[in-house]
Amino acid sequence: MKRIWDFDAFEDKIAFTDDTGVNVSYEELGSLQNQLFKTEPSGKLTMMLCENSIGALSGYTALLNSGHPMMLVSAAIPEEERRRIMNTYRPGLVFSPLTLRNDYPHMQELKRIDEYVLLETNYSDLYPVNPKLGQMLTTSGSTGSVKFVRQSWDNIRVNAGIHVDILDMTDKDRTITALPMNYTYGLSIICASLMAGATMIVTRMGIMDEGFWDLFENEHVTSFHGVPGTYDMLRKLDIFCEDHPDLKLLTQAGGKLDRDLHSYLAKYAEDCKKRFIVMYGQCEATAAISFLPAANAQDKPGSVGIAVPGGEIGLVDEDGNPVKEANVYGELVYQGENVAMGYAVCGEDLAKGDDWHGNLHSGDLAEIDADGFLYITGRLKRFIKMSGHRVSLDEIDERILNEMNIRCVSSGTDDHLVIFVLSDDDKSAVQDYIRRRISVVRPSFKVVKIDAFPTNEAGKILYGALREIAEHYHGYQPF
Repeated sequence: MKRIWDFDAFEDKIAFTDDTGVNVSYEELGSLQNQLFKTEPSGKLTMMLCENSIGALSGYTALLNSGHPMMLVSAAIPEEERRRIMNTYRPGLVFSPLTLRNDYPHMQELKRIDEYVLLETNYSDLYPVNPKLGQMLTTSGSTGSVKFVRQSWDNIRVNAGIHVDILDMTDKDRTITALPMNYTYGLSIICASLMAGATMIVTRMGIMDEGFWDLFENEHVTSFHGVPGTYDMLRKLDIFCEDHPDLKLLTQAGGKLDRDLHSYLAKYAEDCKKRFIVMYGQCEATAAISFLPAANAQDKPGSVGIAVPGGEIGLVDEDGNPVKEANVYGELVYQGENVAMGYAVCGEDLAKGDDWHGNLHSGDLAEIDADGFLYITGRLKRFIKMSGHRVSLDEIDERILNEMNIRCVSSGTDDHLVIFVLSDDDKSAVQDYIRRRISVVRPSFKVVKIDAFPTNEAGKILYGALREIAEHYHGYQPF
């Protein structure tokens, strides 16, 4: 049996507690792990429909630790998208909220875990799974994409250890689920918390809910983890106008943080004797690539710091040659044991081995200053970050074209998606489609009608020109 965590090391300490007062100890997680192993021997790919609940976290933890490779998707994506993913990979098991149980009436129920249920699928034959495969996460948030990153058991273990090391996590820490568990950074915090023997406060409430902050204070949360959009909203809510004496650590990952907001958070941390740590990573690196130590938070605004322990970062130019000069752009390349095995786009890919061998070309443009600190400056490909999730603009355009026969071009900046169309009818149809089908971008998107897509003499779309137009919509009121 493959194990990420040693639950016996923390015995009766509380691993999870939710907003209704339900507690799950490490000892209970160990017992659940053993029950699941006896109920369903390890090795079957398990598709998990994720939400932030105590049943979800308990079941994920016990299933993974009993040797089940997990494929994590948001429970919020539409049923047809779930079925498309399921039919692509043919998982042997489905771990679902009870609220979605009726979507799978013909699947046998194996075990209930609080408000979740473990189901056995009815596929006549399952795809072979590489024994090194530990879990699969999508890089595209809640878009329903069938493209996943294949992370090994060792990747998960190493990445959790990196976070424990960087954040100085101990069994005295108490954190809260402010990020979705199927998001790579949110999941990394869960995994690291379990490795440290810490306690995680579990809630479906979001940071805009008043009850979230009541829970935050009542449960004496010591560390808070968010993405740029999280902190932007918290600043507007004036959450940092007071000390929050139990809070000792703030961390940020999931996209580039505005320098002004970075400086604001760094000053708050210094004034209130807390630590503020900026991190940078990708799902392809099981999350962690670099971090900015708290000691440098004030003097290096905008930087994502230095390589994580055990990792190496460097830059290469367009020809693949190393960039050795300071403050010269290049593609960020990372080496480390947490680099994932590769991608999966179909069921046959479940059997694939390690395609990347610890070397990751990030696709991000960056520079390193004279002191050795890293700054992310842009992207080689057309991706933006939405609520911490990486979203492919090309994938959005392709889906709208394939499913609605509407030609559009997406652009924007992190947390601000703008979709350009050529008619008012297309605008209305695309707005409705996004609201129904692509949940990760719902909070912050706009559809804009223009007369024509800007192109060069060869007819190729000028994405830079569209990006400039999109920047005029930064700060718009989303639908």
